[in-house]
Amino acid sequence: MSEASADNQAKYDAKLQRIRQATALQEADRVPFAPKVSGFYANGYGIDMYEMMKDLRTAEPGIRQYLADYDPDLVWPVVTYPIDPVETLGAVNIITPGPTHGLPLKSSFQFLDGTYLEDEEFNEFLLDPTHFMLTKVMPRKNKHLGAFTKLYLREIYDQAAIMELSVFSQDDVRKALYALVRAGEYAQASKEQSGYMAQLIKAAGYPMRGGTTLAPFDIYADSLRGLIRAIQDIYERPAQTLAVVERIADLSVDRAVAAARARGDICTFIPLHSGVDEFMSRENYRKFYWPGLQRIINGLIDAGITPFVFCEGKYNTRLDIISEVPKGKVIYLFEEVDIRRVKQTVGQVACFCGNIPAALLEFGRKERVIEETKKMLDICAPGGGFIMDCSIIMDNANHENMQAWRQTTLEYGVY
Repeated sequence: MSEASADNQAKYDAKLQRIRQATALQEADRVPFAPKVSGFYANGYGIDMYEMMKDLRTAEPGIRQYLADYDPDLVWPVVTYPIDPVETLGAVNIITPGPTHGLPLKSSFQFLDGTYLEDEEFNEFLLDPTHFMLTKVMPRKNKHLGAFTKLYLREIYDQAAIMELSVFSQDDVRKALYALVRAGEYAQASKEQSGYMAQLIKAAGYPMRGGTTLAPFDIYADSLRGLIRAIQDIYERPAQTLAVVERIADLSVDRAVAAARARGDICTFIPLHSGVDEFMSRENYRKFYWPGLQRIINGLIDAGITPFVFCEGKYNTRLDIISEVPKGKVIYLFEEVDIRRVKQTVGQVACFCGNIPAALLEFGRKERVIEETKKMLDICAPGGGFIMDCSIIMDNANHENMQAWRQTTLEYGVY
């Protein structure tokens, strides 16, 4: 091992130890500094988001400079969607920068809320989720896969199953299959680009946040029913909603663990979309949302993987519920919350991340950034179990403010 490689390995080990001590609710040498960064790798360093979504390797200069500028204790991968696979499939549920949708090259992607599981189709989904996804959801989300509605793959009797293969002789089905193959090739290229970037970051001496999974109710809301319909379902069809969410949980836990193990992840990111205070009551959160999320959290912990749970939006009314986890095994991130109450509740059983507002880092005065950072450290740092972070995943920030934030954390966050 070269001297530079040995130095980077030592740096990696020290940073990982700092994160692990915080996770275990211990005081390390100082508070870890680990901003949620994504589009900032591009926007902060003169790279177009469009180019990064076409090929993640174009973000390499931005990522290298970010590491040199801010020396974080945990690095985030680029949180984005590759353009080529979704455009090859003719996706109608996502818009991306560039010529297809006429969006500026520096803008990000955006999902469009939609319903892909209709009111009368719950039992069909429960009978065979895979068949339903292939013949209903995928054609509805991707116009170039419309011919997949013709497929019927439930035949068990041999002769009937063979005769059903005749559908693959039809031109529109063949075109759909070709689109799927091409999208698969693009997806494989994107996975290889992600792997390259991950190796680059680790070789430079930085632990990296792992892959992503979702709470089962969020999968239901994001990918099948749409957010508004999903929240209505709690009242209009509670039994069916629970049945589908539980089925999704059955399919998700083992997959999340297997994917994390295959990548060698130290933690798995779980962004919580529809569990915010405004979308459901505490009672409904406990009944419809928390059981599936708790299964995912416990499954990852049992596999030795740290759940990295991002409570998006307001989360003041359910802090006691999300505290029902094994002590010292989970990291919670917050967007908008009473951080003092977090310290008193969640902070007694789980590590948590402070939520310096991303808007402050982008538009605020440097003096205010320093002031808010010191306040947060005063509240959250004593006793350990705290990581300095921002409120949302950052696409834009002011470099002067970022440097002030980092320097204040390093100087004022020493134990």
